Amino acid sequence: MAINSIKFYLLLGINLLMLGTLSLNAWISYHDALHELDEIYDAELARSAKLISLLLSSNPLPQTNTEPLVIAVPHITEMGEALSAQQERLLDGHKYEGKIAFQAQQGDKLIMLSENALQFPTPKREAGYHEITEHGTLWVTFSYFVPEHNLWVFTAQREDIREELGAHIAQAQVRPILFMMLPLSLLIYLVIKLVLRPLNQLQQQVANKTPEQLHEIQLALPSELQPIQGAINSLLQRIRRYLQQEKRFVADASHELRTPLSILQLHAQNLSSAKDPVEIAEAINAITEGSKRMSHLVDQLLSIARLDHLRQINCAIVALTPLLHQSLSQLPIKLLDKVNWQLELDNSCEVYGDSTLLQSVLRNVLDNAAKYSVTDGVVQVTTQQNAEITTIRISNGGAVEPDISRLGDRFYRHQQHQNSDGAGLGLSIVKHIVALHHGQLSFKRNSAGGLDVTLTLPAAAPGENHR
Repeated sequence: MAINSIKFYLLLGINLLMLGTLSLNAWISYHDALHELDEIYDAELARSAKLISLLLSSNPLPQTNTEPLVIAVPHITEMGEALSAQQERLLDGHKYEGKIAFQAQQGDKLIMLSENALQFPTPKREAGYHEITEHGTLWVTFSYFVPEHNLWVFTAQREDIREELGAHIAQAQVRPILFMMLPLSLLIYLVIKLVLRPLNQLQQQVANKTPEQLHEIQLALPSELQPIQGAINSLLQRIRRYLQQEKRFVADASHELRTPLSILQLHAQNLSSAKDPVEIAEAINAITEGSKRMSHLVDQLLSIARLDHLRQINCAIVALTPLLHQSLSQLPIKLLDKVNWQLELDNSCEVYGDSTLLQSVLRNVLDNAAKYSVTDGVVQVTTQQNAEITTIRISNGGAVEPDISRLGDRFYRHQQHQNSDGAGLGLSIVKHIVALHHGQLSFKRNSAGGLDVTLTLPAAAPGENHR
């Protein structure tokens, strides 16, 4: 099973980094120590050779000696490994003496040597350091020549001394790593757990949220987590606002649907008991009008539901004047005849958007302009294009002053227009479609007592210079 945990990866990463760093440091220290050890032993070989040559030069051996002088080497068992350094010093010598040897030759004659050098092969008469093998054992040698006495001194040391000491050094480097890893890992785990505790607190706060408890989270978090808390609070605020809008929408929709249903039910009852043809005709007409109003309301509710889930639209360059004429042609005849239409259109104007959605915008705005205008009033439509922006202004004259701040809210209608056709959803649909096109919708009272509706839409695709 895949592990997906910040705590796990932090613990693993820090431990691996720590182990790698300590191991690299131990490896470097080990090789540095071996290098220094080699230099010390090499210096000891050179010093011993020079000391022996000085002694032999100052006090030469009698010429009558036909056999070389053999210096005994103490035979000490390896039991010294279990002894402390202080106990080893009490012995009559040291176990490493058997691993150090020397020879001295005057001319072609061997005059002095250590006991463990009796079986040595003939050393090289070449000043400096060399390596020889005796019975499968590697020795490092140093050759020193004294010309005035024709004296060669050879000192040697077994290589396994250096290897043994190198192993001790390596153990000394590895042992702290092995003993430190477990407590350090535990300490790192506790530190990570402490550092990530604010993240756990934030997770618990978010997990405990319910639709009824969407208040903001207020925790004293580190600076790295404060943007996350801010983003979560912003999201909670949007969700709370969205839920409030949906609750209001459901309540308003229920109210708007209940009224025409009650009217239909009443007229249906009247129709079932009516005997007079005139009453029957009135009931049928009322039922027909109520059905139309209810059908219109359901269509608008479905349109809003579709727009709420619409995130992308198919945009193209659309000529504005034909679009306006098509929208006007879709208005009811009684609205077209109710007012005088003044069209001041720039035929070169174009908009960038979805022609079907834009037609719905224009149809709703023109419908409202005529519906809420005084009879025989004037509805003026003007268009103009400036750079990449196209502006459409629709003005009418009226006697009712609406609450401009609420225009575009769902189901909002002025008190004096409660009996008018419609459900107060048209401008809400317009507002949503304009937002999808990255345009702007504004309202302003005019001098004729009516309303100026201004639509600002892009004339070209973003990043393109149209024309």
